[in-house]
Amino acid sequence: MLTDISTEMMLPLFPIFTVQVLGAAPAVLGLIEGLAESAASLLKVFSGWWSDRTGKRKPLIVGGYWLSTVAKPFLALASTWTHALGVRFTDRVGKGIRTSPRDALLADSCAPGVRGNTFGLHRALDTVGAILGPSFAFLLLLFLGFRDIFLLASIPAILAVFVLVFFVREVRRKRAPKLSFRAGLGSLSPGFRRYLTVVTLFAEELDKHKHKWDTYQGPECYRTSADRNRSSWF
Repeated sequence: MLTDISTEMMLPLFPIFTVQVLGAAPAVLGLIEGLAESAASLLKVFSGWWSDRTGKRKPLIVGGYWLSTVAKPFLALASTWTHALGVRFTDRVGKGIRTSPRDALLADSCAPGVRGNTFGLHRALDTVGAILGPSFAFLLLLFLGFRDIFLLASIPAILAVFVLVFFVREVRRKRAPKLSFRAGLGSLSPGFRRYLTVVTLFAEELDKHKHKWDTYQGPECYRTSADRNRSSWF
């Protein structure tokens, strides 16, 4: 939930900041999101396979969350859209690394009979974060500029990494049989492989992308005088 709060504080502001403050064209915004989300989708497949092969989930989970957390504050220093691309791409790489091992750890940590409850609670907390994040960003926008909010948004993400490192335990489990990635894909049915191809290309929720495209031309009032001044510093 903490990471969701952090991400959702930045996500509604990212299109407006990239287009209006950094001066990127709308097509560039699509390029940024396409590259970032494609990287996340591809890495989910590889990170899940690797965590099964090694029998270890936590290092990949912590590494993925840590990578996203480190990247986020640098958006406050962005002066061109390429900087924003680097931050967004790195953030999504972190998501791709952590997502599959995290879900596997959740499944490993609970009895089969309560897995539905476990993942339901996880999704509920995600939703809470998706509500609180934009709410905090909107309130802060009344007093602060984009760059200040991006810095503050890093705080929940740092807390999330702290919780993971000190309070989440690895569940002992047997390693999966050593199977190459290609052999693993080959064992799947042709129909399921086609499905995975489509999911890899278009995995992220379309409504989020629609929201980004609908909001990149946000009201001029969102671009505060503080952001106009600070954008000339970099």
